[in-house]
Amino acid sequence: MSVAGHHAVTALIEVAVGGSAARHTHPGEEIGYVIEGTYEFGINGEPSRTLKAGDGFQIPAETPHAGGKPGDAKSRILITYVVEKGKPLASPA
Repeated sequence: MSVAGHHAVTALIEVAVGGSAARHTHPGEEIGYVIEGTYEFGINGEPSRTLKAGDGFQIPAETPHAGGKPGDAKSRILITYVVEKGKPLASPA
């Protein structure tokens, strides 16, 4: 990894209708791409927005954010985290 003291973690997240992620932070950047469905999320200090399949996003390190799945079908999101080694992937905010 070109960022000293960090590693990358990639995950495919499936979110059921009505599912949500509580407000949290990551010890590094989060880079995501919506593969299927829609996903609504708010990044600290910005209005909430809804992403649809084909949309990408980036969340800076240690930035509080939360999300949810409105609508009538599940969503799938591909996420890569570039985070500090030895720290938890996510922490409540």
